[in-house]
Amino acid sequence: MGDQRDTRNEISHSTIHGNVFMGGIVSLLGGRRPRPRLLVAVVCALALLGAGTTYWALHGRTDGSSGPELSAHYDPEHGDSNTTAVVPRTVKPTELPAVTDCGGARAWSHAQGGTDVGASPLSVSMVGNGHTVAIEQVRATVVGEPRDPMPGTVVDCTGQGEGKKIDMGVDLDSTNPIALIAGPGPVSFAPYFTDRYLYLENQKPEIVSLTVLATRHSYDYVLTVEGTVDGKHHTWTVRDGDHPFRISGVRMERGTVLDTLGRGWETVYDRGYGERVRCNPCFDQDEKEIPGTAVAVAPTGYTFTSAPGADPAEPPAPPKERPAAPTPPLTVDEHDAESVGIAWAVTSGSFDLSRGDTGAAVLSRVRRYLTPELADAGGGLNACAADSSAWPAEVTAHRGWSVVMRARARPLEGHPDPRELTGDTVGLEVRIDCAYVAEDGWSHTPKGLFVALLRLQRQPGGGYLISDIGKKYDIPALTDPTLQP
Repeated sequence: MGDQRDTRNEISHSTIHGNVFMGGIVSLLGGRRPRPRLLVAVVCALALLGAGTTYWALHGRTDGSSGPELSAHYDPEHGDSNTTAVVPRTVKPTELPAVTDCGGARAWSHAQGGTDVGASPLSVSMVGNGHTVAIEQVRATVVGEPRDPMPGTVVDCTGQGEGKKIDMGVDLDSTNPIALIAGPGPVSFAPYFTDRYLYLENQKPEIVSLTVLATRHSYDYVLTVEGTVDGKHHTWTVRDGDHPFRISGVRMERGTVLDTLGRGWETVYDRGYGERVRCNPCFDQDEKEIPGTAVAVAPTGYTFTSAPGADPAEPPAPPKERPAAPTPPLTVDEHDAESVGIAWAVTSGSFDLSRGDTGAAVLSRVRRYLTPELADAGGGLNACAADSSAWPAEVTAHRGWSVVMRARARPLEGHPDPRELTGDTVGLEVRIDCAYVAEDGWSHTPKGLFVALLRLQRQPGGGYLISDIGKKYDIPALTDPTLQP
């Protein structure tokens, strides 16, 4: 695919609608016939590759010869190998494939009915087939109304990938979701087709690595490709079989996530998973600036799409709102020890003293996660304090509330075998990041990250309850004044 910047041809309007093969089943779609000599026919079938992978082939024929071919598929080997999907049910860490590559985790999530979150990596293949073909624009066209981010269990995998020959991005949150210049990871704010087109060669497929972004909403969409064939204008539409593609927005309320940083799957309570970083300018894998990616109408450096100008390295600010409900939204599986540990940490660490949220009220919420012996002894009442049965004096004085910013459950150090998470007794390390806030403007982030060492016992019905909360310690935050010189 050549990258040309100065050609223009005579344009006459016509449209080629390709026929669709999905999963080995042929569905013929009628094409428009701008003139008697223009015929549209299906000329090839593409197989389903891997779980959750679908191909769409569009073929045009002009003047009796084979026309250009365009196809697209979900790409588990995409250059941006950080993948996030939401599965519409409770998922246990032990269900997921081993952490060897993020492509496998994404394929598994799609096979379970999951949908990409925040960014959907696609590969688009184009070939000229003996005609002079110039691609002038690639855009995403939203079908129907935007929706809220999808509920379910988020599966997030962080890995390493390699960029492909041509990288593009499309932002569905934009009012004009056209192709943007992209690097092997982040997407820029600069249009790709400002002063160039893509020239298709004969019998030589060219691959575009396309990252479709969505943060604020969930969307159904199709890809629309515009260009010329032998000087005549054409528009190709690429769908997911008979249906549009789908992508979920990013949930900004906190919820349950299965996450890995290469150490194995861990259960996490956090927010914003799937949100991608934008760049202005962007850099390649050799840390060289990608030409044309610097624009004056967007924040410089790196930023999240949902908060222009935000620094991804900065810790989140303490929330000013009270907990929306006594029990935050959680995906809890009582047969999964990590899920129970997270549920206890989040539920016991979320309280509002200004509304009379006392120890008895909290105990009634967390009792379901504790053995009767531990609950009767008054343990497990506050995951955000060194003494789990008390509240810090300053919180009481300000009549404030506590919010669990994030929590992460993992096996105890030296116990990497996931089978140990399904035994009669399970040991867990739960790291909890809390913030205390009050109406008078006072806020305080505790001295960093509390770590609770839990022991859970399997019950006759197969569920787990916390039987012991070991000595908790905290990791001092870098902003802790006791650490300052």
